[in-house]
Formats: sequence, structure tokens, C-alpha cells
Amino acid sequence: MPSREELEFLALLVHRGKLTHEQAGEAMREAQSAQARLDSTLIRLGWFTREKLEELRKNDGEDLPDVPGHIVIERIGIGGTARVYRARERQSSRDLGGREAGGREVALKILNPELALDALARERFIAEGRLLCDLDHPSIVKGYRVAHFTPRSGGDPVYLLSMELVKGKTLLEHLHAKQSFDEDTALAAVLAAARGLDYLRSRGIVHRDIKPGNLMIGEGGVVKLIDLGFAQSSAAETAASAPADTTVGTVHYLSPEQARGEGDLDVRSDIYSLGVTLFHLVVGELPFQGEAPSEVIRKHVLEGLSSPALKGRRISPHVHYFIEKMMAKEREIRYGSPSELIRDIERTTAGKKSADFKPRR
Repeated sequence: MPSREELEFLALLVHRGKLTHEQAGEAMREAQSAQARLDSTLIRLGWFTREKLEELRKNDGEDLPDVPGHIVIERIGIGGTARVYRARERQSSRDLGGREAGGREVALKILNPELALDALARERFIAEGRLLCDLDHPSIVKGYRVAHFTPRSGGDPVYLLSMELVKGKTLLEHLHAKQSFDEDTALAAVLAAARGLDYLRSRGIVHRDIKPGNLMIGEGGVVKLIDLGFAQSSAAETAASAPADTTVGTVHYLSPEQARGEGDLDVRSDIYSLGVTLFHLVVGELPFQGEAPSEVIRKHVLEGLSSPALKGRRISPHVHYFIEKMMAKEREIRYGSPSELIRDIERTTAGKKSADFKPRR
């Protein structure tokens, strides 16, 4: 009898259109009759090669995309707007600085097909790509180029962003894996993010979606912002923008002014979200939770932090102070700029060895 895992994979192949219901039934009968594994049966029936099955299993039953000029190796991320793949460039090319960049490994962020047909989603994706290509900071993932192509098999254009490949996991993935963050490691991650925000501020940009899922820790403990999909020019340049476009981001990390849909957002909104991130890393849970997004938003706007949640977990006074100041409801009380936060953290960690990311299980 095929195992539960094999049956789930078989169902996935049917769901993805790789097999018909009739073929799935035939494969099950053949496997049971021969007391063989389903994979071996599918190969013996001539429907798949072993390599193809491994590819489909690794990518949740999906084919790897055929991208001109690239060898796509594997899918490394999936989100609500795009899928991200590890790939290698087929031919030598030149990067934005004119340097030869042949055969390098890259991350290919490909806009989901249904969103590629939506003008607003498409424009936002292209804007993010152009922004990443224009920025240059060690705490922000580097963009190489944004492009689109028509698949060889025909159909609608595919939009992609080629960018620096960061080999690692997001902070959120580490949290989901139940890996804890000691204070030094959490502060090192926040410090790197703050430096990235300080650079964005110098360019007149508000990120608007700071959260653990958008911060990746790569080799050697390097932390980088990896998603600027909601970034926009600061309040001075966007005071006339529609308020409806300001309540973006992830509800659990929204600043009060962002939750209210105010249009004059500045870097202090990002500092609040970074404070929520620090809270999540050192406490192990979110500061505000609820059964519905509207309840979480209400708490961000109206409720203060629960001090027992911080003190009860033996959080040090200085980290407690950082969180309280970063997450103040009134933005005038928060750090006025990332550079102020950076100075405070550096004073606290002065003399300590720079922490590599070593999660504890």
C-alpha cells in the first residue's frame, strides 16, 4: 500500500495537471499489485523520469520555468506575489558597474502569472526591480536587471527580476523552525536592518514592510533586506498620494499611522515595524495578535505594550528600552532616524564580538 506521503504527492500531480485521475488510479493499482513504490511505478509506466520526479517533488509539483539566458536550478521561495528561483546565467554578461559577470548564480524573482495581467501589480513589481538595481548598500539585496519575455510555448509575458543570490534563510523561517534568538544576535540583525533603512532614508525612501520575512541572514551572518515591493518616496514627495495606498504591508508589523492609512509616512514608521521585529525575535511571539486583521490593527493603534510579556522573559533593560522607544504610539517619541537607533545599539554592544547568526534549537 502506498504511503501517505506518496498518495499526497500523487494527488498533487493530479492537481497540477501532470496526471489524469485515470492515470493516478492505474499507478496506484500497479504499485499495489507489484508491491512497489509509486515513484518506481510512475517511471516504469514511462510517464516520468526519476530526475523529473525529483524536480516536481522539490517544487510542489510545478515545472521549473524556462528562462532565456539562464539555467534554473531550484525554487527557493514562494510568496503571495512571486516565486523565487536559484539560477545560473548561461552566458557572460556585464553588471551595472561594467564588470564581467559570466556564469554567476542569481536569484530570479518571477511575478505570479495572474498578477502579471494586473497593471498595478505589474507596475509595482517593475518599480521594485528598478529600485533594487539603483540601490547599492551591503544591507540591501542587489538588483541586477528587471525584464520580461514571452515563453517559447507562447502565452502572456513573464516578468522577472534578477538579483543577488543570498544563501540563507529569513528571520521568519528561523522563527518558524523554533530557533531562538539571543539578544546579541537579535540586535545584530536589527542593527544591519537599521543601516539599510538609514541608506534608504538618505535616498528619500520609506520601506513600509519591515518584518522578519523580509530580512534574510546569509553566509557569515550577513543580514539583508530582500523585498522592497511596497517601498515609496518619503512623505515630503508623496503628501498628495491617495491614502488608500498607504495601508500596505503586513498587519502584525504596521505602525499606528500606517494602520490608520495616513499619507505622510516617514522612516519612523519603518522604525516602529523594526521594533515589532525585535520584539518578535527576543520574546518569541508577536506583541499584538487577534482573530482578524482588524483586531490586530486596532491594537497597534490603541493598545500599549504588555510589559509583563517583556519582563517575564528576562529581557535586559536596554533591549526593553529599545523596543519601547521604537514602538511608541506617538512617532515624535520614537527614534527620529535610524542613525539614532544605530548609535544607541552600538553603544550597548561596544566591546562585544560581532555576532554571527547561530540559532539555538
